Amino acid sequence: MSSLRPSTVVGSAVFIFYCTAVGVYLLLRPWTGAIGTGAIAGSGFFRGFVSGLGLVHLAAGAADLKVLSRGLSTSAAGDGAGR
Repeated sequence: MSSLRPSTVVGSAVFIFYCTAVGVYLLLRPWTGAIGTGAIAGSGFFRGFVSGLGLVHLAAGAADLKVLSRGLSTSAAGDGAGR
């Protein structure tokens, strides 16, 4: 019997997708020319802050992917051992 429920796997996969998509967006968006050039939005500090949030999202997605892949490999190894 698998130790991971399908809802857990799907939820983790959706979270990984979210973190990756938002992380890439936040990492690259401030450095495109389309962002407003107001006092705050045009600041290098603000752009760096937003890019840092993107890196945090990417790190969270990578950490959850690592946990999910270990859980799947453990449950796959456990399923094959009983046969």
